[in-house]
Order: sequence, then structure tokens, then C-alpha cells
Amino acid sequence: MRATLLALGLSTLWTCLASLGALEPLERLTVQARYALRPARAARAPVTVVAIDERALAHHGRMPWDRRTFARLLDRLAAQGARVVGLDVAFAEAAGDPAEDRALLTAMHGVPTVLPMFLAYADTGRQATRAVEPLAPLAAAAVALGSVQLSSRPQAEVWELEPYQRVDARWVPAFPVAVAGAYRGQAWSAPATAFPWRAQPTYLNFDSPVGGLAISAADVLAGRVPRSAVADRMVLIGATATGLPDTNFAVADPRRGPVSGVELAAVAIDNMLGDRFLRRLDLPALAGVMGLLALGPGRWLTRGADGPARRTAWLVGALAAWGLLAALAFQASVWLEAIPVVGLLASCFLVGVAAERTDLLRSRNALLVRYGSDLAGEAQRQRERIEGELHDGLQQHLVVIGREVRALLKLGGPPVAEARLRVLAAQTEEAQAEVKRLRGDLLPPALRHGGLAEALPVLALEHGRRSGLDIQVAVGTWEPLAEAREVELYWLVVEALNNAEKHARARVVGIGLDRTAREAVLTVADDGVGFSPPALSRPPQGLAHSGLHRMWLRMRSHHGDLTVASAPGAGTRLRFTLPLEPRRTDA
Repeated sequence: MRATLLALGLSTLWTCLASLGALEPLERLTVQARYALRPARAARAPVTVVAIDERALAHHGRMPWDRRTFARLLDRLAAQGARVVGLDVAFAEAAGDPAEDRALLTAMHGVPTVLPMFLAYADTGRQATRAVEPLAPLAAAAVALGSVQLSSRPQAEVWELEPYQRVDARWVPAFPVAVAGAYRGQAWSAPATAFPWRAQPTYLNFDSPVGGLAISAADVLAGRVPRSAVADRMVLIGATATGLPDTNFAVADPRRGPVSGVELAAVAIDNMLGDRFLRRLDLPALAGVMGLLALGPGRWLTRGADGPARRTAWLVGALAAWGLLAALAFQASVWLEAIPVVGLLASCFLVGVAAERTDLLRSRNALLVRYGSDLAGEAQRQRERIEGELHDGLQQHLVVIGREVRALLKLGGPPVAEARLRVLAAQTEEAQAEVKRLRGDLLPPALRHGGLAEALPVLALEHGRRSGLDIQVAVGTWEPLAEAREVELYWLVVEALNNAEKHARARVVGIGLDRTAREAVLTVADDGVGFSPPALSRPPQGLAHSGLHRMWLRMRSHHGDLTVASAPGAGTRLRFTLPLEPRRTDA
């Protein structure tokens, strides 16, 4: 369940990033790679591009041409049966010779002609503020006008066609939309009903070289173009020669160099009439796909229990399958998102790695706690064993030796021998006292016979006599615990007193022992120099905290807690808490 929720959460995150456009630059790089893997296809729409190319400029001079030259072009195309002509050349100002405009106007009456218009945008935003149209007589003679700006959004590379843009209170179609509408005999002034591809910006699909047949304007003017190249077709006239305006557009397909505006219009018309736009998943569809991936491979990748090899296989397999699907879908002009999917699967994989590491650390910590508990129990058993061996072995031998030495002294003898025997008797008594002390350190009699509540005052008295500390013990409500737990608390007090003596340079130490309905509480507080305590959510690190480290591990081995309250110059207070009922550790 946890893995599922994590995968769904990551799916939501990557879907949101995609919807906000944060992933768009990387996503478009993947589309360019897909273009590079896809073969070009022939255009379907009946479009012919009449190019004002280098050869046309060589025959008829540099631009701008005499408008009577364009009139002859239109006459030639009309004579060969062109259904509609899109003349992608600006005629916003009157010619120097009025005869030029009259000739062009006359030719436009011979064949349906679409003329371009240019939109001016506000400095802020991309809302068009006005349209720069051709001369009024020419605009009136045209069957339609269309904007040569394919989108209101800035595009470093041309990706989109915005079929209609709003200028003041009217809709203005894009130039290729106006040409296609004129070809189909449809009005472009009502975008709500004119075309099915009118609503939102649409991604152009650059799957054909120029979107149609391309011929030189020089060949048309010379009469060298067969009728089949023009008859009943849309003919687009525009500049393609290097150096002319409107000839240097970058497009999504990385295999193609600079593309002219008239070629872009041909591609857009081929997309429209051949239904070849690049179809991309909308936000609800993307969210659905991401959700399915999260519930499928994402959930398995997020789990930390499958092992690195299996999880890596899931990641590689899922990425390879999606990459193959995306490549095949692109052959059918469907744009399946790549970056959000890669991001989702990769982040699920990383979460799985982190979960695996966390589980491993949790397992190792649990083992350390268990080993600590086992070591504490083994230490207690060894103390009891050594104490027993000292009592039953060495101490008994010392007692016998001492008795025999005293018996020899009673018999009398040479003064030198008697003096040597007295020295031996004294050393025997010292050895017996040392063995007794060692037995008390290993397993204090007061702890063994009276429990922790009676052992602590004895410890305080003996430790205070030896160290000079003023140790005060306060026992509140108390009922004996299991022997192992009381022994553990006793040795924790011993270590705390040693720390207070050696490191804290304390003078007064207070020991408190109490018990509530749920836990046993032991406190050791001193008036020493204090320090800045580390966080105890994990074992304290460093030599400076080695004592705290041991105390923390010993408490965790009994499922207890250690808290430290201290500050430089403010003393130290240790609080050991043992639950009365064992609880599972979260180490």
C-alpha cells in the first residue's frame, strides 16, 4: 500500500510538472530524436509551391519584383486550371507605377487568390493589436486574407499552428487556413464552425519535405510547367531564395535546414487536409497514462524488497517498452510523452533504492540492538561465573592459606621465620580483601540480595568515599523489576557516576529512581561543566560521546530510551526510561 501511494504521488508530481510546461524543452528534444528515426513521406494534399528561388531571381531580377510579373504568374496559373492561389507576398503599399497595381488586380479576378496579412502585437503579452492588410483594392479582390504568423506564441523553432487569432472584435485565420478554406469553398470568418482544427494550437507534423510539389517561378513564367502540376490544386507563391525575408525558419524536424514561410504554409495545409497533425496527449489522458504506469511498473520500482537486480530489470524493461511504444506511435503521428514517464520511472526507482537502504539500515540496527542485548546478558553471566569462581576457588584457597599461616605463628619459631610469616599473613588478608572487593564490583551483594533500590545507596556511599563526590539518592515509588533490567540500570548508574567524576568535574550528583504505571524512570543529574548534547535519534558518534553511545545502545537493547539535557556550564541530566512491557524497537 505504501509503495502504491508513493508511486501515485510521484505520478501526480510529474504530471503537474508536465502540465506547467517545466519539462517542455527536454520533451521537445525527444521529439526531435523521434523525427530523426522516422522516414519522410510524400505529401497527400494537392499543394504546389511556386518558389521565388535563386533561378527565378536570376531570370527576373532581385526582389521586390514589378507587380506585373506577379500578374503574369497568376495568369499562367489560371490558364492551367489552378483552383486557388496563395500569394505569400506583401502588398501593403501602393506601387510606384499605378499600372502595376491595376495589372495585379486584373489578374486576381482571373483566379481565386488569398493574400497575406501581418499582425502587430502588444509589447506585453501576445495579444494582436492590429492587422496590417494589403492595399484596400487588392484586399477586396482577394477571396480571403490570412496571417503569416502561424502562432501568437514566440517559437524559436516552429512547432505549432494557431488556426485563428483574435484581433479586436474579429477572428483572423492563419494564411494556410485561409488557403485551405478557399480551396474547400468554406468561409473562414466563423471559426466556431469552419474547420475541425480551429480550436487550439495544433502541432505541425513535418513528415513531408515541403508539404507538396515544388517548382520554380521561372519555369511557370516560361511556360515550362505541365498542366498536371497546377490544375485543380492549391498553388502557393512565395520566397525560398537564401537571403530573402521569410526564408529562415527553424522547425521541429532536425533533418531539415532553414524552411521558408511558403513551405511552412504547404506543410500546414498538408496536415489539415490529410489529417496529419501531430496528435499529443491532453492533460486528462496524460494523467491516466501516468496513473497506470504508477500502478504497474512504478509500484514495483518503488518497493524496497525486490532487490537491486530485479528492480533494475524492471526499470530497464519499462523504459525500453515505453520507448518502443513512443517510437511506433510517432510513426502514426501520435506524440506520447517521454520525459514525464522517464521521470516517473526513474524517481520510483530511486525511491525503491532509498527504501531498500532504509530497510537494510533498520535491519542492521535491529541486529545491533539484539546483539547488544545478548552481549549485556552474556556479560552478566560472565560476571556471575567469575564471581562464583572467585568465591569457590581463589577465595577459599586464600582462607586456607591464612588459617595455616596463623597456626604456624602460634607454634612459634625463629624470629626471622616468625617475621616472614607475619608478612605473609598480612598479604593474605589483603588478597582476601581484594577478592572480596572484586566480587562486589562484579555482582554487588546489595544488588543481588536487596535489589536496585537497596544497592544504589550503597553504591553512592562507596563511590562517594572513593571519588569525593557528594552523591544523593532519592527512591520514589518502586517495585522490583526483572533481575536483568535492574542489573542494567545499576551499571548505567556506575557509568554515569564515572562520567560525572572524570569529565563533568562535578561536585554534587543526584540519583532518582521512580516507577509509574507504564515505565521505570532513572535519573542521574550533576552540577558539572555540561556540554552540547547530540541528537539521540541514532547512535551518538565520535570519541567525545562514546559513553553516551554505550548507554544509548544498552537502553535500546531493553527497548528503553535515553534523553540528555545539558548545556555548557549548566550541568547534565540523564534520564533513562524503561517500559514495563517490552515494545518493538524502531531502531
